[in-house]
Amino acid sequence: MNETDTPLASPATARVAPPLPFGKLVAVYRGLFMAGCTLWYLVPLLLKSALMGHDMRRALRVRKRWARTVLRHLGVRILREGALPTHEGPALYVGNHRSYLDPIVVLHDVEALPVAKAEVASWPLIGFAARATGIMYVKRESKRSRFGTLMAIRQTLEAGHSVLLYPEGTTHLEPHTIAFRPGAFRVAAELGVPVIPVAIDYPDPANAWVGDATFVPHFLQAFAKKYLEVRIAYGPPLRDDDPRELVARTRAWIDGRLQRWADDH
Repeated sequence: MNETDTPLASPATARVAPPLPFGKLVAVYRGLFMAGCTLWYLVPLLLKSALMGHDMRRALRVRKRWARTVLRHLGVRILREGALPTHEGPALYVGNHRSYLDPIVVLHDVEALPVAKAEVASWPLIGFAARATGIMYVKRESKRSRFGTLMAIRQTLEAGHSVLLYPEGTTHLEPHTIAFRPGAFRVAAELGVPVIPVAIDYPDPANAWVGDATFVPHFLQAFAKKYLEVRIAYGPPLRDDDPRELVARTRAWIDGRLQRWADDH
């Protein structure tokens, strides 16, 4: 299966794509391709794990190849501003949240274990594949679950793996970040692990997944177009002994980039 990199473009060239003729059929085809692609990468990984033992780094590499293949065939165009992260070693990637597509776009670029809401575990095939390649689930309304997730984040970082987190806890279309849960920032501060801000946005707001929208209708609408554009930018590694300062600096960097994109729109 061809895993050529997803097309990249300048953020200044952002456009809104019109629907394709027979767009819903195109979206169905893309959804089926995504499922087939998931199996294409997942089955050999499971066989290797059964024969050779589970290797997290191998799983993360496979997922990165999967993300690149899937995004390209879904018609996703990544408008990346600035360079990819060059930090070596574990990091806490922290982003604002617009859509279920956000983590796939980030995992196209970096190897990290995402933190996701517990409901994702029940998504057909995707939930199983995510568990096989490394993920942490959290019930955000449960204090016990949040504590367990923080312990898992600590163990993951201590093991030398990066973590991808959306501390807003929900998707939204606000022009700035909303309140961050601070727990993971305390872990990063205690371990001396850098926080890398990730700003993400969709030039066409209809492509964001917010409010009461359900997955299948949104997927059929978003991927019925020739392409879907997403802006992304990675900030510098941030370190601080004070988790409150880490939160403030991370939000400030993301908010600054979101504001710049809004001004350019």
